[in-house]
Amino acid sequence: MTRSRASQADASRYMAAIGAILLFGFVALSPNVLTAQSPAPADSGVQVGDHWTFDSRDEITGLPRDTFTRAVTEVSPNEIVTRQSFRGKSGFSIIVYDHNWNRIENSTIKFKPNDGQGIRPPLALGKDWRSEIEARNTQTGSSFKDTVVSKIVAQEMLMVPAGTYETFKIETRIRELNTANPSRSTEFENVGWYAPLINFWVRRTFVTKIQKRTTESYSDELVDFGRKP
Repeated sequence: MTRSRASQADASRYMAAIGAILLFGFVALSPNVLTAQSPAPADSGVQVGDHWTFDSRDEITGLPRDTFTRAVTEVSPNEIVTRQSFRGKSGFSIIVYDHNWNRIENSTIKFKPNDGQGIRPPLALGKDWRSEIEARNTQTGSSFKDTVVSKIVAQEMLMVPAGTYETFKIETRIRELNTANPSRSTEFENVGWYAPLINFWVRRTFVTKIQKRTTESYSDELVDFGRKP
C-alpha cells in the first residue's frame, strides 16, 4: 500500500515536471511565433527631415514654372507623409505616399488603393506592371477611374543640377475616365528617372492629353537633396 502511494506520488511529480517543461517551452517560443505572425514594417530608408528640391519648367514654352521642396514630416509602417512648399509662396500642402512612392492622397484627391505612379521593387530592365485605381476629389466630389501601365525602359546615368545618378527610366501611361462622363477621357504620359541612391526621382516629365490633344507638358528636375543633420 505504501509502495502504491509512493508510486502515485512519483507519477504526480513526473507529470508536474513534464507540464512545467512544456509550459516553459511554450512561453519561450510564444514571442517568436507572435513576431512571425506580425507584418514586418516597411523599410524604405526614408527618414524624417529628408528633402528634395526641384525646378519645374513648362516644356511647351520653355519658361520656368516654379521651384518646390518636398520634405518628409512623418514615417510610419504604411505611409510617408511629406510637406510640399513653393519658393516665394506662403503655405504648404501635404502629400501622403506609401513606401514605394505611390500617392495615397494629397490636399484635394484621395486614391484607392493609391495612384499607381510609384515604383515596384525589385527594379529590373524590362519589368512592367499595371494598376487599376479609383480617385475622388474631396472638394468637388468628382470621381475617376484610372488604368496605369508602367515599364522600366532603360538604366541610365543622368546628370541633373543636384549631381549625377544611376537611374531607372520608367515610362508610365495613364488613361483616366470621369465616372460622371465616361466618354470624355484624359491621358497622361509620364517619364521618371528614379535614383536608388537617394530613393527618389531626380527627373520627371509629364504630358497631359484631353481627347488626344496635348494640353500640358512640363518637367521637374532635382536641384538639391539633403537630410536632417
